[in-house]
Amino acid sequence: MEAIKTIQDLIECYKKLPGIGFKTAERLAYATLHLTVEDRNRFILALTDANEKVQKCPKCGTFFDDQCPICSDLNRDHSVLLVVSDSKDILSIEKTNGYHGEYFSLKGTLSPLKNRTPEEIGIPQLKQRVEKEGIKEIILALPTDLEGETTAMYLANIYRDNPDVSITKLANGIPIGTDLEYLDNMTITSSLKGRVSLKKGN
Repeated sequence: MEAIKTIQDLIECYKKLPGIGFKTAERLAYATLHLTVEDRNRFILALTDANEKVQKCPKCGTFFDDQCPICSDLNRDHSVLLVVSDSKDILSIEKTNGYHGEYFSLKGTLSPLKNRTPEEIGIPQLKQRVEKEGIKEIILALPTDLEGETTAMYLANIYRDNPDVSITKLANGIPIGTDLEYLDNMTITSSLKGRVSLKKGN
């Protein structure tokens, strides 16, 4: 029996999701087919709405469907900028209610082996924003793996001799190799409060 093209197309779509291999994608495809017509239509509507209504803020990188809730908030501390490597991490920080500054989302982390250069991940845009807005502190909330640490050190070197900008990174309670999305709110809040300076002599 030949594979049904429509189902194969659905499987290929699921395979594009992170961490989903062929077997899992196949299970998800057939599970989708077993949903009621009402649930399938709700699924389709949700995807359609996400495609048509959700936007990514060009300034901070947050996803929104009306207006950016962060950049439109006049009560935020505009002198502090928290830098993440993925826009989904902004939500992890926001859930703690322990940070009230602004954000900048890079497009990943530096990786020479994967051809991810400073220009490709958005570091020139970050520098431009720091200069234009008079940012006083940059907080790095990057992955604690090798690529994340490399990116942190690269950014620290840029501002190492700049007396007008302090640069810190999250500290206490974040295990090596852990992404922010898997941490609890208390751990993230503790890390924000215990951030450490990346400048020389600290």
